[in-house]
Amino acid sequence: MGAGGAVLIIVVGAILLFFVAVGLILLVAAGAVRLSGKNPKPLAWSGVGVLAVPVLFIATLVVWAQVTRDPDTIELDLREPIQLSSLPEDNEEFPGMRDYNSDRIDLVLPDGERFEAEVDGVLVWSDDGYVTRVTFDRRADEEGETESLTREWERELGGAGTVEADPDYSDHGRVRAAVLADPVP
Repeated sequence: MGAGGAVLIIVVGAILLFFVAVGLILLVAAGAVRLSGKNPKPLAWSGVGVLAVPVLFIATLVVWAQVTRDPDTIELDLREPIQLSSLPEDNEEFPGMRDYNSDRIDLVLPDGERFEAEVDGVLVWSDDGYVTRVTFDRRADEEGETESLTREWERELGGAGTVEADPDYSDHGRVRAAVLADPVP
C-alpha cells in the first residue's frame, strides 16, 4: 500500500470516528432529555441511526472483501498436511493432481515463510489423497527476465523449493519451481 492508501485509511477512519462521536453525543443527550421528563425517543433514534452508519460501512466492507477476493490466487499453507479433496476442483480428470490456470500463488512454506508470486499456472500433486508437491511456472515477457525471476524465486523460496530456468522456452524463456509439502497427517 502506498501513501495514498494510508491517507485514505486515515481519512475514512476519521470520518467513522466522527459518526461514532456524534452518535454517542446524541445518545447521551437523549439520556439527559429523559431525566428532564421529556420525550427522548427522537434523539435516541437519531443516535442509533448515526451509529448504524459506521457499523453498516464496516459490515459492507467485510462482505465486499470476501466477495471480491481474487479467485485466481491459489492459497496453500504447506506447514500442515493438506487433503487434495479440500482444494477447489479444476474440472480435469487427472488422479492425484490438480491443474489450476491461476494468475497468482500464495504459499506459506513449511518453514513458515510466505511466498507470493505471479504465475501462469499451478499444479498440485498428491499421494494417498494428501498434497505432496506444488509446482508452478511463469513465462518471461522481457529479455533478461528469466534470469532475474530465477534469482528472485530462489532467494524467496530458500531451501523450501527448487527453481529451474528454461531460457529456450518461447521468446524470452520461462521459470519453473517446485515446493515439497509434508503429506503425513
